[in-house]
Amino acid sequence: FETTYNGYTLFGYQFNPFVYYQVGAKLRLDVGAYIQQDFGNTEFSTVVPTFSLKFKHKNLSAIIGTIEGGLHHQLVEPLYDFENVLNKRIENGLQLLVEQEGLFLDAWVNWEKMIYFNDPDQERFVAGISLSKRLLNTNDWSLSIPIQATVRHAGGQIDINPKPLTSVFASASGFVINKNTSGVIKSFGLKSYFLTYKSLTSRIVPYKDGNGIYINPYVQSKFGLGITGSYWYGNEFLTNDGGQLYPSTTERYPFLVQPTRILYMLRILYEKQLMKGLSLTARVEPFYDTYSDNIQYAYGFYFNFTDRFFLGHAKEN
Repeated sequence: FETTYNGYTLFGYQFNPFVYYQVGAKLRLDVGAYIQQDFGNTEFSTVVPTFSLKFKHKNLSAIIGTIEGGLHHQLVEPLYDFENVLNKRIENGLQLLVEQEGLFLDAWVNWEKMIYFNDPDQERFVAGISLSKRLLNTNDWSLSIPIQATVRHAGGQIDINPKPLTSVFASASGFVINKNTSGVIKSFGLKSYFLTYKSLTSRIVPYKDGNGIYINPYVQSKFGLGITGSYWYGNEFLTNDGGQLYPSTTERYPFLVQPTRILYMLRILYEKQLMKGLSLTARVEPFYDTYSDNIQYAYGFYFNFTDRFFLGHAKEN
């Protein structure tokens, strides 16, 4: 996208078959594989095993192994880029989940890179928490308070990598107001966030700290069509894993630093259930960048197929 981000195409498929064994009433073992191939590439871009042990008691879940990552964290886009679902789908580590009416809590550690003695690479991991608490729910109106934070760390003591260690903190907090209706418009509301960024180490970065404002009025129809308008104002803001349109430094021109970043965006999302287990999602996202003074866009089409079938009971001796 002009002076802010290199445009590119993601075209391919992701396949994640797995089997699970119910060890007991509260414990489940999942074993499978994740396969991704980009069309135009004769080799698989990713082939990794998936393994998770899940403990569930009422509304509380604990997972070790392959965790429920990606969009399940419910992070805002300046903290988590939607395209990470396509580029960095699998997360491994430890996760604690609380999911109940009016409350969502997700705390996790995603260990991205393991190192050993004299390793040429740094260890890398991300720790995060995502909390949403509903404070009001009356007459079809609801008010929720989201609080989100991530810390990305790269370093270690047994590697031989000359790069200095880094630890970067980013957070988002705000409010979500929603109104349910009974007509063609299913719901409408406002999602508003204040974001912060802070470098926790002495590594030289363009800015040691920064902040941003992210405002999103939205409307959702009963036909699966949703429209969201977004306003972003970033002040010396950098991001760990968020969308590359938001930070004050760019991927295309790393030496181009924009202390103030202002964006106006329109998101049009359509979701359709085509048949049992098969759904279509279409996204169109034009945006106006005040720095380059032009309108750019992104779009995507996604087919998702999910099915589950019973293999049988384990025999008892």
